Amino acid sequence: MVRLRRERARPPTKRCPPDLGWERWRPEPVQGVHLLFLNRPPDDIPPGDGGATIVAAASLHHPGLPQPDAQRLFKLLTCRPDRHPGALVFLSDLSAELAGQGMSWSRIGIDYEAVTDRLIALHRRGAVRAMRLARLSEPAVALLASGPHVQVYVAAPDGGPPELLDPAVFRARREELRAMIRADLERAVTGRSSP
Repeated sequence: MVRLRRERARPPTKRCPPDLGWERWRPEPVQGVHLLFLNRPPDDIPPGDGGATIVAAASLHHPGLPQPDAQRLFKLLTCRPDRHPGALVFLSDLSAELAGQGMSWSRIGIDYEAVTDRLIALHRRGAVRAMRLARLSEPAVALLASGPHVQVYVAAPDGGPPELLDPAVFRARREELRAMIRADLERAVTGRSSP
């Protein structure tokens, strides 16, 4: 079983650190971007079912979300220079992007747990549209929870010690999963069924 633990964001020491480079980001958000985040108790119903939630980036404008956290998350999600229209961005992608700049959620003052918890509450009340994914396999949860540059170990087929998964294989599997989820999301959004 894969156990994930998220660290709660701490109050920021500065509103927007200058070294994050906000001024070099797109002045207008990219359209059609979606955020995928793993559910956590008590939102993972039934408990331990390995679920995730997908919301449109525009959902982060909802007045019922904690601010300025949701607006900052929206900017991270939609205004990066390398973001493209229709992107499906995993929360772990955002964590990796921040880490690549020597930053963290707490350092930039975003409590993403407060935002994602509130998004789920708003979805349950019918105030925010979301796509819920349930019963994800343990490997799928590991792919969603891990950034693109982590080292992943897998059980050896002969029962020996765990072996490092080739990073190229890991990234390929992660992108295959993203493409499958993106296709399901597109079908859900457009109302088209599978061919």
